Amino acid sequence: MNFSGVLFDMDGVLLKSMEQHLKAWRHAFRRFRATVKKEDFYQLEGRGVKSVVDALVEKYQIDPTHKKTIVDDKVAYYQNIFEPVFYDGLYTLLNKLKDAEKKMAVVTGGQRFWVEKIVEKYFTGYFSAIITSDDVIHTKPFPEPYLKGAAALKLQPDECIVIENAPMGIKAGKAAGIRVIALTTTLKKDHLQEADFIAGNFAQVQAFLFS
Repeated sequence: MNFSGVLFDMDGVLLKSMEQHLKAWRHAFRRFRATVKKEDFYQLEGRGVKSVVDALVEKYQIDPTHKKTIVDDKVAYYQNIFEPVFYDGLYTLLNKLKDAEKKMAVVTGGQRFWVEKIVEKYFTGYFSAIITSDDVIHTKPFPEPYLKGAAALKLQPDECIVIENAPMGIKAGKAAGIRVIALTTTLKKDHLQEADFIAGNFAQVQAFLFS
């Protein structure tokens, strides 16, 4: 496949962390006697914490004046329980891309202070740019994050590939005019049909990219 850069989502792609995020959101909503359902949260992934809390507060009919408390509680709890878990084949793919001199960036709905900490600790030397929810006006599913990711690598959208795991991220990549590979790490294929290619693991991603 002809491409010059790869734009990686973070949670559910670079990190097996969606389960920990769900646990943190459930903790934050517990005081309001609301149980965040897995399917409700996973389909919101990529929107950024402020956008996610907007959707969940509306979904579970909670007074919106509690949003800041919920977000602060969620973020603190997540950082406390966080344990790095990586998907099989991820570093093999990253090294393959690096050896092939492909440019790489992280494009995520996460907060910059946290994303930078994770990239510095676990992904030093791989990524030339980081785009977070703090860097955009409109988070996924809008194209802005991925357009900024491509621009940060000094590439055109059609020179890039997006690797995602959620519908919001797929929509953002496609709206930006970028080819999208979806991983079934958190959702089944039924939710990922807008992607150009659906992979079950990173070995399949690598085979597709370098075919």
